[in-house]
Amino acid sequence: MKHLFYIFSFLFLTISCSAPTKKNYNYYLNLLESEHEVIELTSNEGDARILISPFHQGRILTSTYDNVEGVSNGWINEKALEDPAKSIGGEERLWIGPLGSQFSFYFQQIKPIHDDNWNVPATMDAAPYDLIHQDAKHVTLSKKMQLTNFVGTTFNLEVNRKIAILSKETIEDHLNIELKHVTNHVAFETKHKLTNLDTVAWTKATGLPGLWSAGMYPGDDSIVIIPLKNNGKKSDVLTYLATMDSKRLTVKNNTVLFKADGQYRSKIGVPPEFAPNIYGCYSKAKNKLTIVAYKKEHDTLYSNSYVSIQEEPFKGEAIPIYNNSTDFFELESNAPLKEMDPGDSTTHWQRVYHLSATPSELNRIALELLGISLKTVEL
Repeated sequence: MKHLFYIFSFLFLTISCSAPTKKNYNYYLNLLESEHEVIELTSNEGDARILISPFHQGRILTSTYDNVEGVSNGWINEKALEDPAKSIGGEERLWIGPLGSQFSFYFQQIKPIHDDNWNVPATMDAAPYDLIHQDAKHVTLSKKMQLTNFVGTTFNLEVNRKIAILSKETIEDHLNIELKHVTNHVAFETKHKLTNLDTVAWTKATGLPGLWSAGMYPGDDSIVIIPLKNNGKKSDVLTYLATMDSKRLTVKNNTVLFKADGQYRSKIGVPPEFAPNIYGCYSKAKNKLTIVAYKKEHDTLYSNSYVSIQEEPFKGEAIPIYNNSTDFFELESNAPLKEMDPGDSTTHWQRVYHLSATPSELNRIALELLGISLKTVEL
């Protein structure tokens, strides 16, 4: 009997030690707070949580709707904790566009403009933000930056970033829907202000900076859902990086369906004339519907993602969606690019809502917000 006890003890320890670590929200909370100061905002009696790091450019690193042991919604690059040269990832960040064209900030001043010269400026991707204010539901941060685009124009600017976690009542008010009591939810809003600190005006001739919100999510069975305006067709959607067949990108009844599995490097962009002010992302396996809303404006100057010198560098997209080949995808929104005099400012906001409920309840919400049945969302 004693012999059997030792055998069972050995097997238990072996299984326990070899079992993979459950990378839920609490895992990332413990991991990140051991490295840098982090801030948690909570709602819904603590079930809804978002994790913010001023050190990591004020990013929302991840969120959950089922308290600390719940699922972690954001994609976090743990290798960045060992190598600061790598990006931490995170569920929502602010970058400054444009990404493509001769006015891009991401290819230095090395000619010719090429993917091999991609390099996110440190002031945007590695320098901490200053924490200005913090309370139970909000965080405000600020950062002054100097950025130089591909053609050599230098911009001095200031960015202000305000993050808020949203209550159930605010979610219902924003989306004009009712959330049943069985619906798990977490939602947040980021508001941004960009100010021209230069003594000269910013003009189209030498390039314009713009606000760009982006979030990184673990690749899975997710499908991005974008209902096009103005009878938009597949040919109206910009495509980048790689060819995509109908199993990765299609348009059904004027609605874009784009696979977000983190396994195939590809990108789409929806021009402002076809872009809605709200879109979604659905994971059947996780029983989760994500809704993204953003400040949609009537301006016509938008950046695009073509890595080239362009004749029309201000003909771009309001909604860019990126699928990486290393386990993540991105949900994004662009603000328009604006000519600004010294001291002038421009603003942008984005809201992300994660909802989990029964399939029938998520289907009801999708029909109300996106005009599509989730039963037809497949590639």
